[in-house]
Amino acid sequence: MSFEVDRKPYLLRPERPLEGEERRLFDGETQTELNAAMQERAKGVDLVMRRPQWSPNTLRAHEATVYAKAQGKDGLLHHLASQGYWESGADINDLDVLKGFAEAAGMDWADLGPRIESGEYRETVMWEYEAAKEKGVAGTPTYLIGGELFGGDVSIEELREAIKSASAG
Repeated sequence: MSFEVDRKPYLLRPERPLEGEERRLFDGETQTELNAAMQERAKGVDLVMRRPQWSPNTLRAHEATVYAKAQGKDGLLHHLASQGYWESGADINDLDVLKGFAEAAGMDWADLGPRIESGEYRETVMWEYEAAKEKGVAGTPTYLIGGELFGGDVSIEELREAIKSASAG
């Protein structure tokens, strides 16, 4: 069974200041730890996830992803940025941080950086965000599998079953 991931931008809080803000505590979290369910889910797929102290504005990261997608490198960029955020709380909106991720993904920052600074991809990101809301997306992660939305803390097993069911139908 094979499937394709088509990443789309979704701004959790489009009104978040460009510089980001202190991360709020979610149910079951402490100042230093994620809730037990998140810890267990991360452990189950060999991810390291620590509770970030800062919630970045994700606009620039989404803009970089639009560029990366055109080069077939959005999966790698997504992995690097997610790893940086969840393992060490990296500010994925900071241009120097994004530069490191983009270069690690094999992209030319001399080309990408000015495009982000000029806002070249902003309209695309905002259009995709609005389109997702119209389809019923209310947060991340959300998966559209076989025409059905799966949002929030969905287990790997649930996703596998949904993909299997969609590929059978």
